[in-house]
Amino acid sequence: MFKSFYKKIILILCCMIFSQTAHPFPPLYLITIPTSGTLPEGTYSLEGLLIDDGGIVSRLTIGLSNNLTLGMSWGIQNLVGDLEPSFNKVFPDYHFKYRLWNEDLAMPAIVFGFDSQGRGKYRNILHLDGTSFDRYEQKSLGYYISFSKNYNMMGNFGLHVGLNKTLEIEDGDNDINLFFGIDKEINRTFSLMMEYDAMLNDNNNTYDYEDISIGKGIGYLNAGIRWAIAENLLLELNFNDINRNQKVSETAHREFKVLYSKSF
Repeated sequence: MFKSFYKKIILILCCMIFSQTAHPFPPLYLITIPTSGTLPEGTYSLEGLLIDDGGIVSRLTIGLSNNLTLGMSWGIQNLVGDLEPSFNKVFPDYHFKYRLWNEDLAMPAIVFGFDSQGRGKYRNILHLDGTSFDRYEQKSLGYYISFSKNYNMMGNFGLHVGLNKTLEIEDGDNDINLFFGIDKEINRTFSLMMEYDAMLNDNNNTYDYEDISIGKGIGYLNAGIRWAIAENLLLELNFNDINRNQKVSETAHREFKVLYSKSF
């Protein structure tokens, strides 16, 4: 009985590893950082990101043309659990990206974009001087420019690097930030991702809540695995803050993402 069970498990895993489902467009983001990918014209995507303590961030994105993608997102805290659910904000966050240059043999793809959606929990932050403001644990990207170049190395290998300037500068930390990452196809179904967000715009903190840690100033190292379960359905398991930038974290933040896309 047990041998039969294990044989079935091995068979399922082999089918997953050697299946040939491919997603119809490049990723718009790795884990948290933007790539130079855009949605094809006449395509929309729906994303649900499950985060800490039963929270969810939903995102709608629409491809208005092959080069212009825009959308909105909205986060809810404590959606799963026994605490009262609450919206992060009374209004949604917005995002767009426009491809300035298509990738060719010599040049990377170049995208200019904006994203007001922060990461992690939405908190009320109290300064040592008694002032306070609301913000996410990780600031939003704000305006950014991203470069992506892909290579065929036994499956696609992508390099991504960019700069961003957040609009969340209430703490006086308004530096230009740097991020970069890679993704590697294992086959046409599975991809591995790794990224580093330096968070140069979020390393000057004077908060006096013991249970709040916006960061040590060493940036965020994140990793994840993406599974194209069907042509228009992606699943992701992500591990954020592997290097423990947030002092109160005992382990990396585990997040689960579901992304569905379709033409209209």
